[in-house]
Amino acid sequence: MMSKLELDHLTFTDEDLERFHDDEKYHDFRKIIESDVNSVHNISLRGSAFAEGARQMFTDLMNTRLKKRPELAKFLIPSFSVGCRRLTPGPGFLEALCEDNVESITTPIKKITPKGVELSNGKHVDLDVLVCATGFNPNAMPFPVIGMGKENLQDRFKPYPEAYLSLAVDKYPNFMIMLGPNSGVGSGSLTKILETLGDYIIKAIRKIQKEDIKALHVKPARVRDWSAHVDAYFPRTVYLDDCQSWYRSERGRGTRIVGLWPGSTLHAIETLRSPRWEDYEYGYEEEGDDPLKANRLRWLGNGWSELQLKEGGDMSYYIEDEFVDVPSAPLPEKTPKWNHVSFSY
Repeated sequence: MMSKLELDHLTFTDEDLERFHDDEKYHDFRKIIESDVNSVHNISLRGSAFAEGARQMFTDLMNTRLKKRPELAKFLIPSFSVGCRRLTPGPGFLEALCEDNVESITTPIKKITPKGVELSNGKHVDLDVLVCATGFNPNAMPFPVIGMGKENLQDRFKPYPEAYLSLAVDKYPNFMIMLGPNSGVGSGSLTKILETLGDYIIKAIRKIQKEDIKALHVKPARVRDWSAHVDAYFPRTVYLDDCQSWYRSERGRGTRIVGLWPGSTLHAIETLRSPRWEDYEYGYEEEGDDPLKANRLRWLGNGWSELQLKEGGDMSYYIEDEFVDVPSAPLPEKTPKWNHVSFSY
């Protein structure tokens, strides 16, 4: 496997790119990245040794890069913990602020004028270009979605959005969201969470199709339970430190975290891997008096397996090593594969 030292540069060389044509080397590279981002979840826990160590490391780093402008270091180094807002390494940014041809003005802007900006102290600064980085509102539903009782999800998501496991809202049947409320992650792979959400939704679609379900929607009590869990989890994290971020309600200043999953990426994967179908309510088509159509187990079909009806189906797949679950003594959870995947599943 490539060592971490081989990754300590910001630009991939032609040699690096050529190595990635080797499937094994590319896998090793991906393994380093994924393992690294999943190993730093402790940074999100307020007061943890990891979080405090990260704060000191970033403080020292910023002081070093702003050595020529210590007054800027005093202004820029935040009081909140690392991760309260999204980290933006910005290679070269701090160094640029120290250049002789750069003037850093920290006085707040009072208003924009035709020729530049007027500062709160009355001084006017002439500008050729003004770049406004105003951010976005992640709490808003961009278009109407009408559920049961003609409820609009835009209204339901006020004062902040909430959804069971980030993807389902009660009274909105057969409707699931990707990148919904609390689906982001402070450390780890968002891509993997998206893949897992997609798998969860596909499982729901298959259940609906297989069992002739007309409407599947989450129980209101489970949405309330999820919301209570979110509220209980985040106060012990750095995300509610004194900072403004898109993770939070009320345009970044609220006490509700709406942007992040309450836990790590691996926690989200394990949570979403096996849907709790008991958390949902179901509606079926009215089938009249036909006893066969009214039978909720009609999906059992005619007694044949798909494997018996399609060409090339393996009639004894269950004896293959990959399908044989052999526990190890003295405890099943000591089976080697559970070092890779949680034993709870």
